[in-house]
Formats: sequence, structure tokens, C-alpha cells
Amino acid sequence: MSRVIRNVRAQELQGSRAGVASRSLAFGADIGVAFLIYVLIGAVVSILWDLFFSSKLSVPRPSGWFSAGAIFWILVVYLALGWGSTGRTIGKQVMGLRVVRVDGGPLRPHAAFLRALFCAVLYPGLLLALVDRRNRSVQDVVMKTVVVYDWIPESGRPRVLPQGAAPVPVAVPARSGETRA
Repeated sequence: MSRVIRNVRAQELQGSRAGVASRSLAFGADIGVAFLIYVLIGAVVSILWDLFFSSKLSVPRPSGWFSAGAIFWILVVYLALGWGSTGRTIGKQVMGLRVVRVDGGPLRPHAAFLRALFCAVLYPGLLLALVDRRNRSVQDVVMKTVVVYDWIPESGRPRVLPQGAAPVPVAVPARSGETRA
């Protein structure tokens, strides 16, 4: 992966707060990914059920409330995993966005889950970014997060220890048949 941003406009925007249009497009893509995951899980479960427990192949038609609930929870888990690990989801990666804490650090897993739940429940809260001078949504204000433009992949970031921190020694286990002194 290249660590250099070649587009001049992308260089100018790198690290600045993302606007409502790019955030909306990213969230729309994420909803599409959640729906695709739901369809794939449904297809796999249906095929396995029909192979092992049924005498015929059929396509199930779950009720609307079940589908809506399943997609909702898939979306929450998907967003939480993305934001809690790299600060990105597929939609955010495509749009060159990253969710970080106000101090610039990565979201902790519990904060990522709460923000994902809040975003899935109150998506129109993003409309606050239209009038907020810092492009914050309701979710950003409550969870103390910010969405920034960031095109550099996670693997391209240098791992930096906090000042004054020493590397943690890692014990190397002995291989089978060897002894360590």
C-alpha cells in the first residue's frame, strides 16, 4: 500500500473534519453492506437447513420485523467492529473517512459499540452536521468523536509508543524438546 496521497485535494483535506455529504454516502454504503451480510447469512442458513433437515429446497420468507431487526443488529455489530478496530468501515474506507475520538485517538470497543448503536437508532442526527460549524453530528457531540478525512491505510501508519514508554518485553516460548535457561 502506498503511504503517499497523490491527489492535491485529498492532501488538502487530510485530517480535516468530514462533511455531511461524504458521511451520508459512506453510511449508505455501510447499510448496503449490512443488507448484503444479512442476505448471505440467510442464504447459508437456508441451504444448510435444507441439506440437513429438509427433504426439499426452499427459499424462506422471514417476516418484515425479523428482517428489520436482523439488519439493524448486523449494522450495529458491523459498525462497532469497524470503528473499534481501525476507525473505518467499508463505506468509510471508500470515502476516505475515519472515526476517531476528539483527541485524535482510536475509539475503544465499548465506545465504538455505543456510537454504532446511536447511529443506527438515530441516523437523522447526522443532519446537525449541516448547521454545526465543526461538522459534528448528534452522535459526535454525545460520544465525543469526530469523523475526519484520512486516506492513509492503517498498515501505512507508523506504530509510535507514548513518550517515556518502553517496549513491553515479550516472552518467547521454548519449542518442543528445548529448555530455556
